[in-house]
Amino acid sequence: MRSGVEILRDLDDASRGVQQASTKLSQLVTRFGDTKIRYETAIGEELLRIYEEAVQDGRRVPPTDLRAALAEKAVRTKSPDLFALYSEQKTQIEALKLWLSNQRQVISGYQSLRRGEAT
Repeated sequence: MRSGVEILRDLDDASRGVQQASTKLSQLVTRFGDTKIRYETAIGEELLRIYEEAVQDGRRVPPTDLRAALAEKAVRTKSPDLFALYSEQKTQIEALKLWLSNQRQVISGYQSLRRGEAT
């Protein structure tokens, strides 16, 4: 069985890790804001281009889901760096959120162990 000192040390380490990760998440989300705006603007421009070209050529406008897929493909092709940055930052944020959620469960477990030891 783990001693109270070991549990407190592990709890403190986990809490510090969560604090550092929360700071990093905040920074990532802030940076992602600019990237997301640029990416969504590029997508919007492509959506408009696809719509206008269809109307101008006398063709039926593609369905919304197809226009969205075509716009994303166009952005990936025309702005691969922007697409890569958007995808990378989004993935980092999602991974860090998942890690933080798992760490909160670990901390909760340590707290339960500590409470059980106090009784």
